[in-house]
Amino acid sequence: MEAVLALLFVAALTAVPLGVLAVRDRRYQAAEIIAADIRAAVRRRLHGESLLSVQVTPATFRRPGRVVLSTPSGYEYLTEAVWSTVASRLPSGYELVVTRPHAAADDRTDRALPRAA
Repeated sequence: MEAVLALLFVAALTAVPLGVLAVRDRRYQAAEIIAADIRAAVRRRLHGESLLSVQVTPATFRRPGRVVLSTPSGYEYLTEAVWSTVASRLPSGYELVVTRPHAAADDRTDRALPRAA
């Protein structure tokens, strides 16, 4: 009886982590498929590559998945042009997040450069 329990314990120590990793890998694979679909839709909408960044975080048991759109300062019009296309392609359980460039980046571009020696 003790040998059977020991065998079950060792089997559980190996099977449970493998199961958790398999579920996590499936979630990441689904997020990559969603990211590829959204990037293709963005490329079609903007007629080619752009400075728009698409990041997809997979859903977990505690929080929904997340699709983040971001652009550098001065290219916010790209996000405005594609957000409705991206929103229509979001699967259930995912949220759309649009980031704004930091205000500090604008301050650096407005200042004159210091004169070199």
